[in-house]
Amino acid sequence: MINFWVILDRIKEKLLSVYRKGVFLGRIKGANDCVKVLGKVYVNATNITIGKNVTIYPGVYFWGDGEIVIGDNVDIGIGTIIFSKKSVRIGNNSNIAAHCYIIDSNHGIKKDQLITSQMLSVDNEGIYIGDDVWVAAGCKVLKGSKINNGAVIGAMSLVNSEIEAYGIAIGTPAKVIKFRN
Repeated sequence: MINFWVILDRIKEKLLSVYRKGVFLGRIKGANDCVKVLGKVYVNATNITIGKNVTIYPGVYFWGDGEIVIGDNVDIGIGTIIFSKKSVRIGNNSNIAAHCYIIDSNHGIKKDQLITSQMLSVDNEGIYIGDDVWVAAGCKVLKGSKINNGAVIGAMSLVNSEIEAYGIAIGTPAKVIKFRN
């Protein structure tokens, strides 16, 4: 009797996997069979392009009406949120670890208007994450940030500016402490 329930559970998981992948990939430009969707992914975005051999883990959110471009051979970790009003670009061979926030806008903070009535402010540059970049768990990447090729961002860091190529940056705000060798 146990074998029946094990088999039934495997069938259910396979069907859910096929459904999730079909629903997700149907809304994405450039997506193909090489994209792995390993759980429930939330899509409330209108302009996403995904490269080859991309792995998206459970609980990832894609949000906003700006451009989201993900290169080839990229992993996006559990619970990561990518919000774009202008542009978020992630280069090839990069890893975005679990529970990262990549958000290219800020809320308005004018004193003569209620906070709830203010629009998001957007940077003309958007966010750029280069090739061969590792953004470790829990990082926040804010509008106007540029993480150049080969950089590493330490866990729980906040990026709000440019990180040099091959720099290892940590802290709030993230500062380069050394370089990859």
